[in-house]
Amino acid sequence: MDEITGGETTGRYSEDLRDEFRLREEPDLWRIIGSSKEIKDVLKNIQTVLESDIPVIIQGETGTGKELVARAVHYRGIRSKNPFCAINCAAIPENLIESELFGYEKGSFTGATQQYIGKFELANGGTLFLDEVDGMSLSTQSKILRVIEEQVFERVGGNKSIKTNVRIVSASNKNLLSEVNAKRFREDLYYRIAVFAIMIPPLRERKEDIPELVDCFVKRYNTLSGKRINKIDSSTLEKLVKYHWPGNIRQLQNSIRRAILVAVTTHDTLLPEHFDFPDIKEGSLRMVESLELGLSKLEVSLKRGEVLPLNEVEEVFIRQALSSTKGNISEAAEKLGISRSTIYRKMEEYGIRMDDSK
Repeated sequence: MDEITGGETTGRYSEDLRDEFRLREEPDLWRIIGSSKEIKDVLKNIQTVLESDIPVIIQGETGTGKELVARAVHYRGIRSKNPFCAINCAAIPENLIESELFGYEKGSFTGATQQYIGKFELANGGTLFLDEVDGMSLSTQSKILRVIEEQVFERVGGNKSIKTNVRIVSASNKNLLSEVNAKRFREDLYYRIAVFAIMIPPLRERKEDIPELVDCFVKRYNTLSGKRINKIDSSTLEKLVKYHWPGNIRQLQNSIRRAILVAVTTHDTLLPEHFDFPDIKEGSLRMVESLELGLSKLEVSLKRGEVLPLNEVEEVFIRQALSSTKGNISEAAEKLGISRSTIYRKMEEYGIRMDDSK
């Protein structure tokens, strides 16, 4: 389940939209929460596209809850009774992304012991959510463009044309137009998928929503853990509101979960000392995001029985060592069992920088 990102609004506008965004079709999906002007704007934009099939691009920083907005677009829209399928385009290795999207026939390659239905086929009649759409190679982008334009595709290893009718909702934590200008994203695909944009603000730009979000998370984790936090101290809320939240809603959610775990042994109140925030600088945060992406790719490959090239695995573990040592080159080299000169050479080879923006 995705993190909570937005909110029900207050006043007359809130009453009009309260039922509209409760998303009854997804019982485990939380409603959008908050009452800031920024979240009201997000809700208005969702409302705008509900009665159409227009392609939507959702943009926002990591952890802001782009998938939750995508689900809101689907489950309150005209395709709500049909499937919603999501795929993280950046988390699937390049050699697997085509089979994940289009499926494959039995015997089409080593390990293909049975037919596999891809996301375009599974989502037929509904919505296909392309998360981190900028993570696809230019080659994969061209294939996606062809399917969008012709509404037909073939499974890998097959020769039968399969019709598909899906609504494309995409998401990215990058400025896609800048990616187009840098020749990393196809311009023609950009104009196909970015017909209507929904921008999700970072948590630091809507801090007035934090108390309501905290209250909601506390209730959730009280229920899930079977433990009971009865009060949130005012000084705790003050600390949470002042913090800059580089990891956005996802970081807030995990912080609440950890705080409840720490607090319930001796307290029924969340106190400031139950929260320990690392001073994550922007460059370090991007380094962590790159590590998470690498680990996701590795996990997918292992589950599928695939073997990643050694250099890709090596890069993941170098990033992990640098992250765990907070960028201390000597300590990272020692943990990896290699020399400082080797780790410097590998960092240069893989384009790893402490201000890594990948």
